[in-house]
Amino acid sequence: MKKSLLALAVLGAFAASAQAQTGVTVYGSFDAGVRHETNAATDTAGVYDSNTTMSSNGTYNSNRLGFKGVEDLGNGLNAHFVLELGFNSGTGELNNVTNQLFQRSAYVGLGGAWGSLDLGRQYSINFKTIGKYDPFNYKYTGIVPLAGQGGLTRLNNDIQYSGDFGGVGFMAEYALGEVAGSTSNGSTGAVGASYSGGPFSVGAAYTTGKRNVAAADTPAAYEDMDNWTVGGAYTIGPFRVAVGYAENQQDVTAGGENKVKDAWVGGSYALSPAAALSVAYYQTKSEPSAAAEGKRKLFIVGGTYALSKRTNFYADVDNARYDGSLTRPNDTGISVGINHLF
Repeated sequence: MKKSLLALAVLGAFAASAQAQTGVTVYGSFDAGVRHETNAATDTAGVYDSNTTMSSNGTYNSNRLGFKGVEDLGNGLNAHFVLELGFNSGTGELNNVTNQLFQRSAYVGLGGAWGSLDLGRQYSINFKTIGKYDPFNYKYTGIVPLAGQGGLTRLNNDIQYSGDFGGVGFMAEYALGEVAGSTSNGSTGAVGASYSGGPFSVGAAYTTGKRNVAAADTPAAYEDMDNWTVGGAYTIGPFRVAVGYAENQQDVTAGGENKVKDAWVGGSYALSPAAALSVAYYQTKSEPSAAAEGKRKLFIVGGTYALSKRTNFYADVDNARYDGSLTRPNDTGISVGINHLF
């Protein structure tokens, strides 16, 4: 008993010392709601049918619990870290089937007037760049296709630099592949640039890498991937409009390449200090190397009403239409819920 009390005392002293040197913030987002879709998924007979669900990783805003800290090292230099996990609001489970704890972010870095250098699992440059001109600002990520564009939402083992100098931003990254016998297989590299001045903001990014596109883990299975995106946004008073394009090209082992092209346009309007309305159109064109092309055309309208700075009601109506090789039936969805930030 005495040993246990002594251990607790030592841990408490250590925690108090760490807190005195580093400012640590606990933060998060809890989103819970109900969503109904007319052709959500196939039933036991293989027929598309309607479905009403509550379980989600955040319909409007992704659920998260995070810890971030900053230590002032003097002379304008700081050390910082972020650990962030996601969870399902309907079940309380982690947001991934592999039970990866800090699936959203896990990185540490140094920052100063020269920018920031971060190492670990973090959002990719592609993801950060597209976020600058997504009409919905990465809300409804389970419906809107941009967050997962090119499979580049987050990168493991990522070394990333970012800096902003008078509205001009630069980013570069290299994510280690960690494949035995090769320094390039499984790796990803990217560069990006952006500008924000007055009502205008623009951005562009290019990503390249070698992805494993086959079941086998052999040198021949790692094929070249190229991804690029460009877009911009214009904001004046309560109105914002955004437009963008992204294209992902992945070589395949059998020869040829798979392409996915996303184009979008939309805007938002603050009806009052509490209420806002957003509308957008997203088109995704799939061009497989060994099949006919297919398209998904998504039209979405969403509204929010803020009860406070941290809590808001939300609702959306979205319609997705498919053609070409995407032979599934068209789908209409309705979502309503509440989101709280802490």
